Amino acid sequence: MKKVVGLAAFALAATLMGAVAPATAVADPLPPGQSAKLKAAESAATMDGLKRTLAEQIARRLDNGEFRAVLNHELAGDGQADLAALFASVPGAQDLTDYTRQADSKILELKGLQAEGKGESLLEVSADPATVKRVAAGEKPLVMFTPSKDEKFVRTVTAYDSAGRTYELDARRVPKQAVLVVGLNERKTAELGQQVIRKALTEAGITGIDRKADEAQQPTAQAAGTPRWAAQIHRITNYNDHEPWYKGGPEIYAWTMGAGTDGKARVDSIEMPYITDEGTTYSNVNQVLIEWSNFSWTAVDVVFMERDDNADLSGVAKAIVEGVLVVSGNGQYVAIADKVISALPSDWVTDSDDWVDSCYSVQAGSAGQIKSMPCAARPVGMEVRLISNWI
Repeated sequence: MKKVVGLAAFALAATLMGAVAPATAVADPLPPGQSAKLKAAESAATMDGLKRTLAEQIARRLDNGEFRAVLNHELAGDGQADLAALFASVPGAQDLTDYTRQADSKILELKGLQAEGKGESLLEVSADPATVKRVAAGEKPLVMFTPSKDEKFVRTVTAYDSAGRTYELDARRVPKQAVLVVGLNERKTAELGQQVIRKALTEAGITGIDRKADEAQQPTAQAAGTPRWAAQIHRITNYNDHEPWYKGGPEIYAWTMGAGTDGKARVDSIEMPYITDEGTTYSNVNQVLIEWSNFSWTAVDVVFMERDDNADLSGVAKAIVEGVLVVSGNGQYVAIADKVISALPSDWVTDSDDWVDSCYSVQAGSAGQIKSMPCAARPVGMEVRLISNWI
C-alpha cells in the first residue's frame, strides 16, 4: 500500500508542477483584470492541490507507530511541525520528503517569494495545544488542509482519516474531533512577504521601516541614546480578527502612513505577534506604533490588517503604493487609509490579507497622556489607547 501511495503522490506532483494546460495557453486574451483573477485562481488551486495531497498522506500514516511517534515529538513543542523535516525523520518516507520540498519550491514560486525564500520550507502540520495532548494520548485525528479561498466564503473544509475516508467539517464551528491542519508557516510567510512589499514600496519611492515587536524600543531615525517622541500602544483590544478556527491565532500587523521628513510618502509596518486571541485586551504593551520624528505631518493614518495565505502578494503591494501616493504635493494631513483599503484585493477565490480596522488623523498627545485612537470599525475591529512619551 505504501508503494502505491508513493507512486500516486509522485504522479500528482508531476501534474501539479507541470506546465499550464494547453487549453489555458491558447485561450483568447482576457482583459488585464480578468487575466489577473484567473491567474490568482489557478495559483490558489495549485496550492490547494499540494496541501490536499500532503494531508491525505499524513492521514494514511496515522496507523504507523513510527510515524505517530515522530509526529507527536515534532508537535510537542509549539504545535507546529515542518513537513519536510517531519518526513525526513521517518524511515521509508523519502518519496514524501522529496514531494514536500518540490511543493515548497512551487509555493514560493506561486507567491512570488522564490528570490527571498530560496530553500525555505513553508509547509507544516499544526494543531492547538488541546489537540496535541489528545493526539499524544492516542486519539486518532482527522487531517485537513487550509483552503486558499477567502475564508469569508468558506463554508466547509475537507479532512481525511487513516482509512482514506473524506469528511466535510463546518468552517465556522470548532469540530469535536481532534484535527491536524496542513498549511503554511505564517511567521515565515509573513517575513518573506514583507520583504516583497517593502521592495515594491522602495521602487515606488516610498520610504519606511519594518518593525517587529521585539524591535519596538530600538532607535530607527536617531542615534542610540537620543530621546525620541513616540506614540506607544498602552492598551489594545482585538474584537474581530476574521480568523477561522482552523487557522489558529491571528497574525495582526499595522501600517502607519503619512508624509516622511522629505515630504514624500512613508509607510512603517509594525508586527504584533502578541495578539493571539479574538475578544482579548492586551494592556501595558508599550509597543511603538508611531515614531513622530519619522513624519513631517502632525497626524497620520493607521491601518490594521490580518495576514492570510496570499496566493499573490503583488495585489497587496500595489494597493499600498496606489493609496499612499496621494501624499505627494500635500504639506499637511490628507486621509490615506480609505484609498489603501479600497485598492486591496477582494477576489473571493484567493486568501488575501484581511482588513481589520482603520484609524484616521491620529495625533500625538502631551507627555504621559493616554488617548483613544479614532478608529472606524470599533467595537468590531481594534480598540486602541495610545500613550505619548519620550523613549
